[in-house]
Amino acid sequence: MPKSGSATLPLHYGHPPVRLYKKMVELGGILSDLIIQKYGVNDLLEKISDPFWFHSLSLAIGFDWNSSGTTTTTLAALKEAMESGKGGELRILGGKGPRMGSVARDSQQIVDDGFLSDAAMGTVLRAAKSIARVDQNLLQDGFDLYMQFICVTGNGRWAVVQQGMNREERLARRYHWLDQLSKELINDNRAGLSAERVENSVRDLSTARSEMNRRGMVDIIKERPERLRDRFNYGGQTDLFSFVLEKKPLNLFMKVDWKRLSEIYEYNPSNFKEMMNIRGVGKSALRAISYMAEIVYGNAPSFVDPVKYSFALGGKDGIPKPVNYKDYQECIDFYHEVLGNLRGGDRRLDRIAMNLSRLSLEATKTGSRDP
Repeated sequence: MPKSGSATLPLHYGHPPVRLYKKMVELGGILSDLIIQKYGVNDLLEKISDPFWFHSLSLAIGFDWNSSGTTTTTLAALKEAMESGKGGELRILGGKGPRMGSVARDSQQIVDDGFLSDAAMGTVLRAAKSIARVDQNLLQDGFDLYMQFICVTGNGRWAVVQQGMNREERLARRYHWLDQLSKELINDNRAGLSAERVENSVRDLSTARSEMNRRGMVDIIKERPERLRDRFNYGGQTDLFSFVLEKKPLNLFMKVDWKRLSEIYEYNPSNFKEMMNIRGVGKSALRAISYMAEIVYGNAPSFVDPVKYSFALGGKDGIPKPVNYKDYQECIDFYHEVLGNLRGGDRRLDRIAMNLSRLSLEATKTGSRDP
C-alpha cells in the first residue's frame, strides 16, 4: 500500500518557543541521521511520506499533538538540521506561505552544491507542481494549499508534503506523496487520511472511482461550448443531488465560466491529464465539466472523502503533558550514543534495551501516559 495520504488538523497561529524549536532541530536531526545510518536515506524518505509516521515523529520531538503547525515546525526543524550537516544525504526545499516561493532558490542552491544535477532537479520540480494541482484542483475538499515542502535525496528520489487551509472551519489538512508510488499522480496515490472528521462536501476527481466521470469530462469538452450552453440552460437543469428528488433548479448558464470552457475546447486535450494541466484551469472549471459529464453520461465522480494519535516528550501546549526538558536532553544524549555506536560498528543492543527499560519505568512512575 502506498505510504502517502493526508491529515486534518486544527488551524493554529503563532510560533513554538525558541528553546523547544532548537531542541527539535537537534533531536530531529539525530533521529533522521540514525535512520539513515541504520536503514538508508530512502527509508527515511518513505517514512516522511507516511502521514502517520510523520505525525508520530512530530509528537516524539515535542510539538502539538494536533496543530496545523505540526507540519511547518517539524519540517522546518528537519530542513535546518539537514542544512547544518546532520543529514547529509537529504535536502528539504520550500516551506509555508512566502517560503513556498523559495523552492526555486533552494533548488538552485542544491544544484550549485553538486547535490543533484540540474536535469534531476527539474524532474522533481515538475512532479511537485503537478502534485499541487492534484491536491488543489482534483481533490475538492474545501482546503486551499498554502504550504509545500519537497524532500530530495542525492540519487533523485523525492517526497512531497503539502498542507491546505480551510479558513471558515479553521482547519488544515496535510497531504503526503512519494515518488515511486505516485508516478501516475491520480487513482488513489494516497494510502489514508488522518482526520478529526470526514468532510461531507467533497468531490474527488483523483480517485480511481472517478475514472468514468473523468473520461466523460474529456468527451464532453470536445463539444462546442455554444452547444453545451444551450443544452444545459434549456428548461432549467436540476442539480445532481435533486436530480431524482425534483428540487430547486440549477441554472448552469449563470455558474459556468463559458469563456474558460471555450479555451479548453480550443486546446483540444486528448486525455484528462492534459486537461488538468492546462494553464488557468482550476477547480471551478473542472467541477463544472464534471457536473456536465455526469448529467450527460450518467457516471458520477467520487464524493467520498479519502479519510487513525502518539506521545513521547509532551507538547508545547501542555497536551497530554508539558515538555520535560530534562527528559528531552537525556533522549538527545541517548541517541547521540546510539548513533556513535552505529558509526563505530558496535551494534550490540543490550545497553540500549537497558536504557529504554529504565526510561520507560521512570515515565510510568511520573505519571506519563500514551493515550
